[in-house]
Amino acid sequence: MSDDTEISRRTALKTGGAGATMLGILGYGARGVAAADAESGADEDREDSTSESEAESNREEFAFGGDLPGLLERNGLWSGALPEGYFEGVRTSQSPAVVSVCCSDSRVSQEGMFAAPLDAGFLFKPSNIGNKVTTRVDGERAVDGSFLYGLEVSGASSGVVVGHTGCGAVTAAYESVVGEAGEQPPGIEQEVAPIVDVVEEALDDGAVETDAERRAVINQLVEYNVHAQVEYLRGSDEVSEEKDLYGFVYDFQSAYGDVDGRTVLVNADGETDPDALRETVPDGYEEFVGSLLH
Repeated sequence: MSDDTEISRRTALKTGGAGATMLGILGYGARGVAAADAESGADEDREDSTSESEAESNREEFAFGGDLPGLLERNGLWSGALPEGYFEGVRTSQSPAVVSVCCSDSRVSQEGMFAAPLDAGFLFKPSNIGNKVTTRVDGERAVDGSFLYGLEVSGASSGVVVGHTGCGAVTAAYESVVGEAGEQPPGIEQEVAPIVDVVEEALDDGAVETDAERRAVINQLVEYNVHAQVEYLRGSDEVSEEKDLYGFVYDFQSAYGDVDGRTVLVNADGETDPDALRETVPDGYEEFVGSLLH
C-alpha cells in the first residue's frame, strides 16, 4: 500500500459528510478510495498540524492492521464517521427489515452490499461458511436459530440468502464429492457436510456443466446452493408464509457481468427463471438479475 493511498483513505474517512458515510461506514478499501479520488479529481489538503503528524506517525506501523492498534484505529474511524443521532430509535430495541445469511468469507461485505450501515437496525446478519440456513438439533435438520430469530422474533419481512463467487466452502464440498479433499478439523467438516449433500444432488441431477473450467463449475454450484437454501426455507413450517424469501449471488469474479460487488438476484420466493425475475424487479434493475444455471 503506497503512502499516498493510505493518506487518501485516512483523509476521506476523516472529512465527514457524504465521503465519510460512503467510504467510512460502507468500508471501502484503500484502492476504492484511491479510485474515487481519481474519478472526482479530488485535491485534498493533506497538511496536518505538528501534533497531528506526530500522532499519525506513531500509529503508522499499525495502521489498519489486524492487531489491536489497527482494530482500535478502525473503530475510531467508524465511530467518528457516524452522524449524530445514528442510533436514535434503535438504542433499546430492534426491528430489522431484512435478515440475510451470507458466507463468512472476508471478501463479502454483508452490510455493505445492501448499504445497511446507512440505516442502523436495517439488517439482521448471521453468517457462516457456505451461507447455510440449516443446523442440526437432536440429529434433525432445522432452520438455523440465528436466521430464524431475525426473521420470526425480530420481525424482518424478508429473508435473504447470499452466496458468492469463488466460495471456499462450496469448493471444499465439491472436492470432497470428487475425491480431492484433504483431511479437515472436525469442526470444519461439520460445517461443510451439509453443502456436500447439496453438491452431490447438483451433480447427480446434471444441474451443472461439469466439463466447464473449474471456476465455472464452482460458481454454478454456488448458485445451486443458494437455491437449495431458499427452497429449504420455503418448505419449513418454522418460516411464516407471508415472509419474502430471496436468493442472491455476490459477484466479484465477473461471473455474471462486469460490476464488482453486485448482488445478482437468482431466486425470488422460489422463482429462478431470469426472464420471470426481470419482470419482478423495478425498472432499471433488470441487470441485477442473472443465472449461471439457465
